[in-house]
Amino acid sequence: MIRFAMMSFALGLVACAELPLTDVNTQNDWNRTLINARRDVDAGNYFAADKLLDEYVRLHPDTQRAKEIAFWKAAYLVDPANPNGSLTAGITALDGYLASTDSTGRYRNEALVLRRTAVSAQAVNAIAAGTAAVAASTSPSTGTKDTVVVVKSRDEEIASLKDQLAKSKDELAKVSAELDRIKKRLANPNN
Repeated sequence: MIRFAMMSFALGLVACAELPLTDVNTQNDWNRTLINARRDVDAGNYFAADKLLDEYVRLHPDTQRAKEIAFWKAAYLVDPANPNGSLTAGITALDGYLASTDSTGRYRNEALVLRRTAVSAQAVNAIAAGTAAVAASTSPSTGTKDTVVVVKSRDEEIASLKDQLAKSKDELAKVSAELDRIKKRLANPNN
């Protein structure tokens, strides 16, 4: 009986000791993953960084830190140095991260700022590619105001301006004809 009690106590002690150790291992994995991913990104190896982040999610599924990996993957997508990234893919990934986290998301504020910056960079790229009309819209997933850019080619813009000029000339001709009619009427008041 004493042996059973001691064995139960020892098993309980070992079980309690394993819980913090597991959390320490998870924390170490998290830190190691982020450090190595940043090191790969600094070296320009975005593919390796992405694989490290995926591996963390595979080893620690359904954890808050695994959800936070989505932020880092999105951030690396919008990095201009990433040859496989793009602003559009990064914005979509940031929207996914923001939609999946609530107000307790560790990188939520950073994701919002990064998303707005990426949208602004898209607008600058569109303006550099041709003329653009800019309108405000609200992102349904974040509730934040974003910039939407509608790009027109230079030829489309010239055609639009020519149409406006032709309409203005027509209106001017009508006004001029009406003024001539009024002048004639005033010159000959008895008619």
